[in-house]
Amino acid sequence: MSKTTALETRSAIELKTYNQSSNDSDSAGEEIVPTLSSTKVPAQKKAAWFKMSWLLWWNSEEWWSCWIGLIFFGCVASAVKHDIPSPEFLRWSKNPFLTFAAIGNYALPVICVAMGLMLWVSMAATNAPNWKKFPYGYAVVFFIALVSKMLASNEILKKGSIGDSIWAIILGCFLRNMLPFFTKSSIIPPWLKTAQQTELYIAISLVLLCIDITVLKPLAPRALFVSWIDTPTLFLVVAYFGTKVLKIETQTSIIMSGATFICGSSAAIALASSMGVPHKTEMPIAIISIFTIPSIIALPYVAKSLEFSPKVSGAWFGGCVDSTGAVIAAASIYGDQDAINTSAVVKMMQNVLIGPLSVLMAWGWSRYELQAAYKREDDLMLSNENTNEAVMHDEDPTTAGQEDCDTPSVKHPRNIHAPSKPREKAYILLWKRFPKFVIGFIITAVLFNTTIDSDIEVRARVNEFCFYISEWFSTLSFVSIGMGLHLNDMKNNIHSLGKLITLYIVAQMVDIVATGVLAWTAFTYL
Repeated sequence: MSKTTALETRSAIELKTYNQSSNDSDSAGEEIVPTLSSTKVPAQKKAAWFKMSWLLWWNSEEWWSCWIGLIFFGCVASAVKHDIPSPEFLRWSKNPFLTFAAIGNYALPVICVAMGLMLWVSMAATNAPNWKKFPYGYAVVFFIALVSKMLASNEILKKGSIGDSIWAIILGCFLRNMLPFFTKSSIIPPWLKTAQQTELYIAISLVLLCIDITVLKPLAPRALFVSWIDTPTLFLVVAYFGTKVLKIETQTSIIMSGATFICGSSAAIALASSMGVPHKTEMPIAIISIFTIPSIIALPYVAKSLEFSPKVSGAWFGGCVDSTGAVIAAASIYGDQDAINTSAVVKMMQNVLIGPLSVLMAWGWSRYELQAAYKREDDLMLSNENTNEAVMHDEDPTTAGQEDCDTPSVKHPRNIHAPSKPREKAYILLWKRFPKFVIGFIITAVLFNTTIDSDIEVRARVNEFCFYISEWFSTLSFVSIGMGLHLNDMKNNIHSLGKLITLYIVAQMVDIVATGVLAWTAFTYL
């Protein structure tokens, strides 16, 4: 009997058996679902789900970072229009509460509540785990961020360039490792865990980074030369070095290298989101935040000893110091306004690089993953075929045909494969991985440069106010990173931690030398 005839016989026997069992069940009074409707219901559910997902495309954590950032941008523009001053933390030496002496800090409670409410709404809309308990956790995280900013405003600590990001990580880590003594559990309580939203906080802070074209124009060509020439190439070379030489996991190596060469935590989150592994950013960001302090302190004195001009020095700081706040701190230690302005422009140009690199990484990693998945699928199918052929050769030829005719079940595999599901297109996976906050970042830049008054003072006030709120969200993310650092886990992974630190030191040394050469060339000969 042919293989096709055997399959038809088997299907007929199974259908007859199914109908007979259905009639028996019906006579016993049990509810029967018709075969036709059972095939239609899943299709209807699938269509309803697709329609709902299409209508609610905007309701995801990735998109909520855009909505919250854009809402805050609109509120800031309105506040500046009505002459509401921007809050700021003043320096203090003995009384820490003097940091709130600025008149703009009356808006701080409003900002605290507004941030919490919008974050809570986003949690409720996306049905995040334990979202109802978010206000309790948010209050704790915000309080730690507030204490971090107060400590960072101390005159002595500020001279040492120990910023709020360092304090936020330290205090968050302290809380994380002290909780087990009170809760008798190594797990973070759900009411606090729900406020540990590192990726969401960083994404919102990036959306609020206003790129001012009027400031970029005078120095744009040279700043572009310093910040874009070496960054993409060295980023890939050092990531390859970390993977092949130091044997660091590929995604972690890419995150660490990108964070070092581009702009710290922002680049780390962007690259991790592009590869679909946002949970792998905590350790690289913590290492960068702590180990960037020596660069902030040392580079200004090295620049003076090398007799670099203020613009060369500023471009150097902007190109190789990780975060925007750290760049301004280094330029302030150098002590020249031209250095501060130049460093800010170069860092701003480097921040723009986040968008293109994130898109390229999402595209490249999506293709890499799809090719790897297809290769595994093909290897599995080939393995199954070889197994089936081996089983068929081992069958007894005198009983093989009899099995096909007399039994409704097939005893051995016959190299029959269910149709494989359609392979996902690279552009679909690219869109899924595409960091949506990049769109918010672009929209904010367009709105800032088209809707804000051309008056230089007004634009500067809007930019400073947006940067202030952006830094608040950034500090919340550093608290969340600290809460993810468990000392016992770090002890168990001390070997991996050493590799990551080694990779950072190598990347930072390469970045300092290459950026120094480019900055000197651009602002001396171009």
